[in-house]
Amino acid sequence: AILKAGGAYVPLDPTYPQDRLAYMMQDSGIQLLLTQAALVDQLPVPEAVQTLLLGADVSAFADSDPQVAMDAANLAYVIYTSGSTGNPKGTLLPHHNVLRLFEATEPWFNFGAQDVWSLFHSYAFDFSVWEIFG
Repeated sequence: AILKAGGAYVPLDPTYPQDRLAYMMQDSGIQLLLTQAALVDQLPVPEAVQTLLLGADVSAFADSDPQVAMDAANLAYVIYTSGSTGNPKGTLLPHHNVLRLFEATEPWFNFGAQDVWSLFHSYAFDFSVWEIFG
């Protein structure tokens, strides 16, 4: 839904230290945090960031497709490095990179609509993109 609405996502692992999460939220410039009610009070959410809880009643929102201009060069997600040499660094990845990943590996795996994938890696780790969208 985030990508369909023209947004990009920044995976935030709630087990990360508070200062790391705060830095990633500030550095990425997120405008909306999608999280769980059990976690929202544990996260250092910047004041200007809106929060939407998973499971919230969204019936008041439009259910039609958003009218946004999409392009393969649009940002799909921002993934952060471990920060082992200082602050974590955000890597900006556009939609065409995600598409290229699957086009490059499709001959090996012959992906199909009925495939079932497990999410083995942390969703905050770049490899998870393959598992999420595979």
